Amino acid sequence: MTEIRIVGTAHVSQKSVDEVRAAIEEFQPDVVGVELDRGRFISLTEETRDPTIEEILRGGNFGRLLTQWVLAHIQQRIGAETGVKPGSEMLAAIEEAEAHQMPIALIDRDIQITLSRFWGKMRLWEKIKLAGALLYSLVGIGGQGQEIDVDSLIDQDVVSAAMEEFRKFSPRGAQALIDERDAYLAHQILMLGGRYERVLAVIGAGHVRGVQRYLDAPETLPPLQSLTTDVRGPPWAKIIGAGVTLLFALLIAAIAFSGVGLEVLLAA
Repeated sequence: MTEIRIVGTAHVSQKSVDEVRAAIEEFQPDVVGVELDRGRFISLTEETRDPTIEEILRGGNFGRLLTQWVLAHIQQRIGAETGVKPGSEMLAAIEEAEAHQMPIALIDRDIQITLSRFWGKMRLWEKIKLAGALLYSLVGIGGQGQEIDVDSLIDQDVVSAAMEEFRKFSPRGAQALIDERDAYLAHQILMLGGRYERVLAVIGAGHVRGVQRYLDAPETLPPLQSLTTDVRGPPWAKIIGAGVTLLFALLIAAIAFSGVGLEVLLAA
């Protein structure tokens, strides 16, 4: 009988790194699944660089790329404040699995699909609110803010409350970013369970409850194909969305031509 164990983590927590290593040592799984796609696996395990402002402005997927870029830097800022490199717990899972000669499975949905569906599902007003929230976080408006309690990021009650707040902020965005990925992760874990007897899955704390719910009732899972197709909005929505994207582009261009380096901007 297949035994599946889930380890919920915060992506910038030393405690999560230690718990991942301990879980692999104690459980001795036949396979370790990590909440990464191929692109993020490469960026975590190999030397990569951030896209330049020129590349962001030239790209055909500006909105998605900018969102990914800003979110990554917000996570890096949290990592700088906590002294833990973002993704350290996933890297620890990879290193520990390799040390024990255990196979590694990448179980998250491709980030480009996630961001495409996230951006495509959101309504115009939600995109505008998201733009303001991202810029607020990026430039540090309002001072240093509250000290980050990283341990609270892996507390299920705290995480669930945060997820519900995001759901109020953008119900359709939450569906693409959280609910669909819960289902996708559950699909991948169940497929691993069909091949291995002992499966350890390392996923973000925000996905634990959703994934476990699907593992307990697999018949409720949506078809996998429905989670990986592109989202096409009506033509008028694309035109308005392009306008929002243009405003993003003008803002980034203004930053570029102001002579303020990204490192200065991100340290503000």
